[in-house]
Amino acid sequence: MCKIFMHLDENVMSGIYMPKNSGKSRRLIEALSTFFLCLFQYVPVVGPWRGLMIFPLAFYIFEFFWSLPEFREQQLHLFLFEPKLMFGRIVALIGFLIFLAAFVQMLKARRKGILTSGLYSVVRHPQYFGIIILTLGLTIMSIQWSGWHTSVALAWLIEVFGYILLASHEERCLLKEYGKEYAEYKQKVPFIFPIKLSKTLDPFIAILIVLIIIFLLTLI
Repeated sequence: MCKIFMHLDENVMSGIYMPKNSGKSRRLIEALSTFFLCLFQYVPVVGPWRGLMIFPLAFYIFEFFWSLPEFREQQLHLFLFEPKLMFGRIVALIGFLIFLAAFVQMLKARRKGILTSGLYSVVRHPQYFGIIILTLGLTIMSIQWSGWHTSVALAWLIEVFGYILLASHEERCLLKEYGKEYAEYKQKVPFIFPIKLSKTLDPFIAILIVLIIIFLLTLI
C-alpha cells in the first residue's frame, strides 16, 4: 500500500513547481508526504469505515494547496521560517504532537479493550482533536499570510464535520461492542474537544464550538 502512495506522491510532486536548487527540499517534502500518507492509512478506524479517516484531512490539504499556490512553490520556507506565520505554526505543531502522541498510545494499547488513559482520559477522540488543531494552525497560517480565504475556512469546516461524523459512528460501534463499559467512559470524558458540557448533545456542541472558532478566525 505504501508503494502505491509513493507512486502517487511522485505524480503529485511532478505537478508542483519547485524553485531551482531545491533538490533537497523536494526530497524532504516527498519523504514527509509519503510518510504521512502511509501513517494515516494505517490508523485503525472501527468497523467498515476502516481507513476513511484519511479523507477529511486529504480533502483539506488538497484545498489548502489549491487555494494557496505560494505554499506549493515555497513550501519549507513558508511553513518553517516565515516569521509572521509563527502563531499558526505553533498551533499546527501542537496539533501534530497531540495526534502523534494519541497515535503512539493507540498502537501500544492495540487489542487491549477501551483506551481510557493518557490523552484518552482528556477527550474520547484525541487523534481527531490533534488533526483538527493541526489543520486549524494551517488555516491560521493562510490568514496570516494573505488574509481571509473562504475556500480554506470552508474546507476546514467540512473536514471537522467529517471527523465528527466518523467519531459518532465509531462510538455507536463501541457501544455495541463494549456496552456499559464504554457508556460509563463516555459519561466521564468529553467528546472531541476538552470541554465538559451535555453528553447527550456532544456532536452538536462540537459543531457549535467549530462555528465559534470560524467566527473568531474572521477577526484575525
